[in-house]
Amino acid sequence: MAEGIKALKTDRQEAFLERLFSANDEFSPIPFWFFNDTPDEDKIRAQLKNYSEKGVNGLVLHPRIGLPADLPYLSDGYFKAVRFIVKTAAELGMKIVLYDEGMYPSGSAHGMVVEKNPAFAAKGITLREKNDGGEVLAELSDNRYIIKDFTHGTIRGIHFGEDDGEKCAPPAADILNPEAVKLFISLTHDRYYENLKEYFGSTVIAFFTDEPCPLGRNAGGFREWADGMENEIEEQGGRLEELEALFTGGKNRTTEIYGRLVKKHLRESFYAQISAWCENHGIALMGHPAESDDVEEELYFHIPGQDLIMRRIEPKKGGITGRESVQAKLVADIARHLGRRRNVNECFGVCSRDNIPWYFTGGDMKWYIDWLGVRGVNLFVPHAFYYSVEGKRSGERPPDVGQNNIWWKHYNYFSDYIKRISFLMTDSANCARIAVLCDNNNVPYDEVMPLYENQIEFNYLPIQLLDRGHAENGRFCIGGYSYEIILDFIGAAGKNDNGGVNNSLRGVTVFNSITGVIELNKKRGTDDKACLSAVLCFDLNDKPELQTSLRAAHLKKEGTEYWLLSNEGGEPISTYVKLPSADGAPAAMIDLWSGECLAAVRSADEKMALALAPLETRLIAAGLDYEEMKSKIKPRRFLGDWTQLFELVGKSDNHAEYVYHYSAGQAESDGYFKVRGEEMAECWCNGEFIGASFWNDHCFDIGGRLRRGDNEIRLLFTGSAANIYAGADIYFGLLQE
Repeated sequence: MAEGIKALKTDRQEAFLERLFSANDEFSPIPFWFFNDTPDEDKIRAQLKNYSEKGVNGLVLHPRIGLPADLPYLSDGYFKAVRFIVKTAAELGMKIVLYDEGMYPSGSAHGMVVEKNPAFAAKGITLREKNDGGEVLAELSDNRYIIKDFTHGTIRGIHFGEDDGEKCAPPAADILNPEAVKLFISLTHDRYYENLKEYFGSTVIAFFTDEPCPLGRNAGGFREWADGMENEIEEQGGRLEELEALFTGGKNRTTEIYGRLVKKHLRESFYAQISAWCENHGIALMGHPAESDDVEEELYFHIPGQDLIMRRIEPKKGGITGRESVQAKLVADIARHLGRRRNVNECFGVCSRDNIPWYFTGGDMKWYIDWLGVRGVNLFVPHAFYYSVEGKRSGERPPDVGQNNIWWKHYNYFSDYIKRISFLMTDSANCARIAVLCDNNNVPYDEVMPLYENQIEFNYLPIQLLDRGHAENGRFCIGGYSYEIILDFIGAAGKNDNGGVNNSLRGVTVFNSITGVIELNKKRGTDDKACLSAVLCFDLNDKPELQTSLRAAHLKKEGTEYWLLSNEGGEPISTYVKLPSADGAPAAMIDLWSGECLAAVRSADEKMALALAPLETRLIAAGLDYEEMKSKIKPRRFLGDWTQLFELVGKSDNHAEYVYHYSAGQAESDGYFKVRGEEMAECWCNGEFIGASFWNDHCFDIGGRLRRGDNEIRLLFTGSAANIYAGADIYFGLLQE
């Protein structure tokens, strides 16, 4: 019987690894597809087919600026094109996420809501020196007025001339008004369903809503306001004149009441209605709210989400400081506690280097994928793939990170990797034993830095979800997770909404500082199973500071344990790791990018050597057959750094070609070399394509291609797309000393 269980375990693990590296289409990136030019059926079909061939098996159909003026939003002609796109996707086995606006933020139906009813235009309050229109809510002692009025806010439209500040920018709707939102839904969602209902729940899987904004864009000195809020504020003990602090940067009891009410109205008016519509029509609501630390809004999403834009998180600088650093983990943890299979991130948008449009590297993209993935993101929405880059379109929120960028012919490297990360993070549970309490727009970030830096796993736990869990044997249990420690930096653990003791946490250990957790982890360091760290690190070659860049996620999936390790820093990490709670099972270390097995150990009691260059990840899998995995470890003989050995033979049209002639005494079955250079590198050995590399160090395995005598090694470097689309002069090619 024991042997049968052992065999079954091995078979299960092998099946897992096979699925991990089979690039399952369910876990495909689903990019924003900027539908931004005159629809051409042949071009659309060719693009979607090309996407499918590159491992991109879905898209967000995003109407975007550049659509011709003779193709009005939601017109019959518009839906003719949309139907063709969806039909073609269905034929290719691709999934479609519909976008609910033309263009963004969501909620105005490209100005049609206001066109149908001008009273539904966005409203707000403002501070004025005199009463010159609008409704006076309060007269201040200095003869100024708090006035409710139309904000004249706009959205970004889909035709040229409708952008921010332009004359024809569509007017924003009052999405704090439930009736205005009902009209929005009838104009957009209902029309999409009428035209595409046979695809709903099969090809069409979701609606994407994008950072709804009650004021609209360019609303000047206005603050959000819902009709009747003046009465609600006064009923809760607020004073309308104290709202002056909203315009002077102050805070008081009334501004606190105001903030809660605005959020409440937005959730009830907008999110609740569109969430219910999606559920009633057999698809998911996905997308993201306006702020990276929004919590309560996420509870309405069937696929909670956020967006990583504007390089607000900077590659290789840790990614664990500042308010934006919470977004990926917060959303993944909300999904975990709600039992949602997937969570989404709209990523890479306008993440160019040095404010140079299109200056976004393959290395940057890999870093962001890892940053998101190790925190639990499992549905990636790259921002964006452009249908067209003709004329001004190429300058509209670049870069294109897909078909119009330099790596497109090798995009399967990225799509396959995204699928592996997404598969790993779906239907798995992390092994966090610490929960960090958070509230709407009050999510600790700097306080949790030591947890990241010491590989101590934790999950954010919104206080709004406490009543969904319970205390049991000194742990807080919720959604399949069991936390033995609660970290409360926001003072929420001891109170419930009625001001009493929070019964959900009775008997659970609560710390209000990080010190106690770090000390407890040190005490437990000799007991692997009790240790709070995801992995135990040893012998850091006298550079313990490098450990702070190591991120670790300890996962259980399909009954077995896995560890995902990532180097988020700019320096190599060299250490040894020990795996807590692997029950003595043999383990293998796998390069998740290449799929190579790099090491195998017989027992979790043994330390595994870990060498992680920047941008590298490793998957450690327990419970594998040791001898079989050891046999899969490919010999790796380092031939040297050949950067200075290559000769430049030509440089033009954003390409640089280099050649080196390597003399071998005999045919060689193994061996790899490295070079340092910018940006994308492709390698050929004796005319045979070896592969592509997107960041330093560029390593190419030419073992098995080397013959006795002369061998021609050719490198082709391709420069940044910024050189093409932005007229930049960014260096590309080998780095010369």
